[in-house]
Amino acid sequence: MPLQFWRSPGQGSKDTDPLLEAAFPPRMEEDCLKIDDEDSDDNSDGDEDEDEDVKETRAERLRQSGGWLGYLKDFTIFLPYVIPKRDVKVQICLLICLVTIAMQRVLQVAIPYVLGVIADKVTHGSIPIRELLIFLLLDHLNSESGLIFIQELSKIPIKQFSYKQLTNAAFSHVMSQSIDFHSTQDSAEVMKAVEQGEALGNVLETVVIEILPTLIDVIVACTIFYQKFTPAVGMVLLGASIAFLAAEALSSRFTTGLRRRVTKAERIQIRKMHQAIQGWQTVAYFNQFKREASLLSSAVGDHMRARTRFEVREALIKAVVELLVPTTFFALAYLILQRIAAGTASPGDFVFFLTYWDSIIYPLKFLTDHVRWLVRDFVDAERVLHLLQTQPTVTDAPEAYPLAVQDGEVRFEDVSFKYDSSRYALRDVSFTASPGQTIALVGQTGAGKSSILKLLLRLHDVTSGSITIAKQNIRHVTLSSLRDAVSVVPQAPTFFNTSIMENVRYARDSATDEEVYEAYNTHVGERGVKLSGGEAQRLAIARALLKDAPIVLLDEATSAVDTVTERHIKAALEKLKEGRIVIVIAHRLSTIVDASSILVLHEGSIVERGTHEELCKKKGRYYGLWKQS
Repeated sequence: MPLQFWRSPGQGSKDTDPLLEAAFPPRMEEDCLKIDDEDSDDNSDGDEDEDEDVKETRAERLRQSGGWLGYLKDFTIFLPYVIPKRDVKVQICLLICLVTIAMQRVLQVAIPYVLGVIADKVTHGSIPIRELLIFLLLDHLNSESGLIFIQELSKIPIKQFSYKQLTNAAFSHVMSQSIDFHSTQDSAEVMKAVEQGEALGNVLETVVIEILPTLIDVIVACTIFYQKFTPAVGMVLLGASIAFLAAEALSSRFTTGLRRRVTKAERIQIRKMHQAIQGWQTVAYFNQFKREASLLSSAVGDHMRARTRFEVREALIKAVVELLVPTTFFALAYLILQRIAAGTASPGDFVFFLTYWDSIIYPLKFLTDHVRWLVRDFVDAERVLHLLQTQPTVTDAPEAYPLAVQDGEVRFEDVSFKYDSSRYALRDVSFTASPGQTIALVGQTGAGKSSILKLLLRLHDVTSGSITIAKQNIRHVTLSSLRDAVSVVPQAPTFFNTSIMENVRYARDSATDEEVYEAYNTHVGERGVKLSGGEAQRLAIARALLKDAPIVLLDEATSAVDTVTERHIKAALEKLKEGRIVIVIAHRLSTIVDASSILVLHEGSIVERGTHEELCKKKGRYYGLWKQS
């Protein structure tokens, strides 16, 4: 089922980029202020909603699948990322790992058996040199320098394979999501979910290398004790094993909720740290360093308190489980010593029991930890699972084909659009843009200007009507080819923390240095903080020029710069517009007086259209905006 990942629409942070205002649909100013106020409350409600989303999704899936077995089947989505079908090296390592595990099971019986033989020969007055040498060989083979060493080496490529596959898959899935996903999610939490892909590798290791071999050991041990001693000995060991497993089930039940609280508190702590660092400039502008430090300190305190409650309960459960160990040992030792006293068993049998006991009870005792770690990893993996189950709302059609522009026109035909069940952001919008034309969009905030640009990029799909480029419906072409055909110059461009040349080259990574020679080889800082407004705009225009796309979308690039810088930017824009279809959102009406056509939007509809002169003569809404500018 589609999932609103962790946060419901309307609870995300508002994006200030006018081209990417998808976090909120166009609304009246008071509605936006109301939402901002609600979102500014201490984020605790959002965190509760996030956990509720996970719980509700799990509960719904449990109902659909008929129980936990069906729910666990959902995790089979990870199998392609942990089973190396095409990686021969990892397959060989996996085989080596399984072989060493099987050999260890044999050694766990062979070593106690040899020690038992040695003890019996010593009691009969002989020196078992051959048996001692066999014991030395087997003990070396079963040590950290033997099979365990080989096993650890073989596990490295297996772990790396699953981590690489899951991390890449989660990242690619996040990047393939639609704008409604990214505009409503906290980036720190999404990154944390991607990082938690490692949890699935841990699940595989815990089940295959720790839990499964331990269960096999218990079955083998019960069978050997049953046959070698008496059925009572075998039944005692079986009963103790069942008691251990019951303790595991109870401990998981009593600690899973606390484990989730720890995970949630850790997410909140990471989120607050991420937001403060990412928004350092805003923190500095308002001198809120103490406030951010206090918020982080509070989050760390909550995290530590949640972890303390979890670890205290975990320690108590572990203490109770530990009581089973000496009790089981006493019962088994008493029964075996009875047989030795009766002459039906030898002292070597008791040595066998003592040695074999360590091989059985300690893995069984630590099964508590293994199951607990498994539950912890499953809790972490749940979010990765929900992430991978979240499907993008805008995708390629089943038989989508590459867009062929070939100097074709852009046509909006009766396009209507609404972000959700609320009022329409656009209603019955129709216009045509041909190569060489500049179409200007003007209107007050919330009129629908940005929605037109987002629909053309297919950041959203139209509710009704159609958008065509060169007579091809954009819903029938591939997203990649569509976005290759469009260059965007936003009002507030964002840059990567690398050189200006590399930031320009981002538009076309195959470009040579000569093709971006106007850029400077200096670092721009994270998100472009070292650039002035005019420099940032010229860099954004340079990107668009290098991309050389036939369609250009401009969110007025001169609205926040001085007049001198504006002249330079206008000159660059004139070069950018040559022979291209240009659709521009105009904030300064003086910049679009030469536009081929001006569309005046009001409450999602085109209420006026024409050239600057024609609209001024009408003395309508555009004329009023012109007089105010």
